[in-house]
Amino acid sequence: MGNRLNRFGRSQVDVLRCPEDLNASYMVELKLRFRRLLNQNHKYFLLDLGKVHHVELAGLGILVDRLKQIRSIKGDIRLFNLQPDVLKTLEMVGITGVVHTFENEEEALQSFAAA
Repeated sequence: MGNRLNRFGRSQVDVLRCPEDLNASYMVELKLRFRRLLNQNHKYFLLDLGKVHHVELAGLGILVDRLKQIRSIKGDIRLFNLQPDVLKTLEMVGITGVVHTFENEEEALQSFAAA
């Protein structure tokens, strides 16, 4: 699943590494991971998309649903390590206007510190 990184003396940031494409079946699994973490009062997440080469709209719907839930408790999800085709898809459907994206894990983690 991922690491638990210190958020500069505040909360923790969970890094979730996606080992496959963001299709509906994988996103259902990821949704359950988010639910378990949320039940443990985790609310800051980095999603590593380095191994993702394809994104399905159904998978994005689940991601947006989790994002809404997490933001309702003052948390956030940030994406990093996006393949060019994945970034292009997210831009085309408008997700990049809603979710912050970063080149690498360090930039994404730093963005939480700045918030």
